[in-house]
Amino acid sequence: MAKYRQVHTDFWNDGFVLDLTPEEKFFYIYLMTNSNTTQCGIYELPKRIIETQTGYNRETVDKLLLRFQEYKKIFYLDGTKEIMILNWIKYNKPNNLNAIKCVNRELKSVKNKEFVSLFYKQCLNEDLDVENIFDGIEIENSADSENESAAELKEPLTSPLEGAYKEPISKEVISNKQKIINNKQEVRSNKSAGEPIPFDTYSTVLTFFEKNIHPAEEAEREKLRMWSGVIDCDVIILAVEEALKYNARNINYVGRILQSWRKKGLKTANDVKEYKNIRNQGGKCRQYDFKELERQLLGWGDG
Repeated sequence: MAKYRQVHTDFWNDGFVLDLTPEEKFFYIYLMTNSNTTQCGIYELPKRIIETQTGYNRETVDKLLLRFQEYKKIFYLDGTKEIMILNWIKYNKPNNLNAIKCVNRELKSVKNKEFVSLFYKQCLNEDLDVENIFDGIEIENSADSENESAAELKEPLTSPLEGAYKEPISKEVISNKQKIINNKQEVRSNKSAGEPIPFDTYSTVLTFFEKNIHPAEEAEREKLRMWSGVIDCDVIILAVEEALKYNARNINYVGRILQSWRKKGLKTANDVKEYKNIRNQGGKCRQYDFKELERQLLGWGDG
């Protein structure tokens, strides 16, 4: 697949860009389109390469990198010579299998694991397929809530930026969505036919969810009720436990886990456990105080 970056012509009308100096505009475009850029927005960019490609001296490069970090558009780590363009994922979402595989491959080569963890938070915030994006990747978890993480990532990069991959969503993804729609229709059909969902099953799932995640809102109760009608109770509970392992206290994330398992043909708790045992043969993910690591790296303070 060819590697390229697209920028909308409206880039030049963006409010943030309009306030930049000519030097900053050039540098911003350079950061988003240079030959080292990746689909995940995290890539290695030594300062000597920046000097060679832009013609700036080291003092100017340092000044511009610092300025864009103050603008909260990038992070740059001298130790690994890696840069992360913040919220790149908002406008470069991996929405097909090729893009997901590409991002997964790129993330595995990122040296600074705190960048990977921050990218993971962004993917959760965008409700992306994190199980496949981060397949085989260790995540350094935080004890903080997902909502707090999402609040830290609201500043957009800039809307005129487009991703490198603009292929249509794959037929497989469309098929998976259709299966979910069919499942919902099946549940509604059962209800109308007078076949209620067993109360014990739904009650068990709801109790486990509220005890470990949070009190369920009406929309969340409806999802749990729907799942209970077509998925084994034990499988739903395992999905909640899987979400908790990644500190993803979000019913949409639980739903993505269930969707992924159904796609793999895992219909019972034993199926799931056998599958996880095979995947875990290489060892378990390490646990970290993610917030402390994030403070040390990014200097965000206690907010």
